[in-house]
Amino acid sequence: MDAERIVLTPFEPVLDEPVRSRTTRRVRKVGEVRLPLAGPYCPRARLYRYPDGRLLWLVRLWEVDRAVPHLVSTEVLQGFAHRNGLPRLRAEVDALVERATASGRRP
Repeated sequence: MDAERIVLTPFEPVLDEPVRSRTTRRVRKVGEVRLPLAGPYCPRARLYRYPDGRLLWLVRLWEVDRAVPHLVSTEVLQGFAHRNGLPRLRAEVDALVERATASGRRP
């Protein structure tokens, strides 16, 4: 490395302010269900509540040589359950969504 190219920055004092506590809420995991896709392959679908109130499901699906995360809406999982005749999966998805919306209403 060439020493002539090193750029020195001027000294700046550190402000003596208290560190504020985190004011933004975090993404919260509500729960998860198993998706019966093919035989023993049943990946988890995890429901998360985002700080802005959105509910999204994280599904990690195997693609060629690794698991790839996908974010999907509740309607996608409900449609999957309906098209494949999986009423118990539909009930589990609906129960988690109801739990998430109920917990979101509390202060």
